[in-house]
Amino acid sequence: MRHVASLPALPRYSGVLFAGLALAITAFAPSPLHADPSPLCGKAGAREWASIRQDLVGPWQIEHQAGFFRLGPIVQGFPSDDDSDVLSIAEFDDQLALTHPDMHEPMVLRLSDEGPWSLDTSAPYEPVPVLTPDDVALVVDCDQMDLPRLVGRTSYALDGIRMDMTYRMMVADPSTIFGVMEITGTGNGVTITASRTIWMRAVSQ
Repeated sequence: MRHVASLPALPRYSGVLFAGLALAITAFAPSPLHADPSPLCGKAGAREWASIRQDLVGPWQIEHQAGFFRLGPIVQGFPSDDDSDVLSIAEFDDQLALTHPDMHEPMVLRLSDEGPWSLDTSAPYEPVPVLTPDDVALVVDCDQMDLPRLVGRTSYALDGIRMDMTYRMMVADPSTIFGVMEITGTGNGVTITASRTIWMRAVSQ
């Protein structure tokens, strides 16, 4: 099993959302207004997933975009992280998982059965505008519900507080994944929430 990107501490993984549609368009050239739909469009079901999941196995570069965190009544945005990391997606027992030497256990990825994903664009993202799942779907010329969407969940302890982490990942094309990472926890009666968007790009081997 290959290794996936690490899931570091809260400050790095605690913010939300994306830094601009221009970046998305450069990531998904050519423009969706002149491009065919993503080759994965219409392959959101379990039957199709069984035939394409192997294509996602391998190392992925992850880029952490701008986000925000809430600590009780305090809400603060923060910028994207200039440093990228490398995760791996591995397959075992007919399932995909994110793994990394620093992780206590792999994060199993399952096909999402949730409705359309959206983002609260009223939060103090830095910078703005925020790129939403529907924006990415527009870029690849495919409704988000027709693209493979994965959900992974794990938890870790931060200063004695249990933090629950959720990755929602939309496979835009075989080499590009857009995701939203959310972290929640409660300590001393104070609710902690953090969220940010991510890009993942397949690493050539």
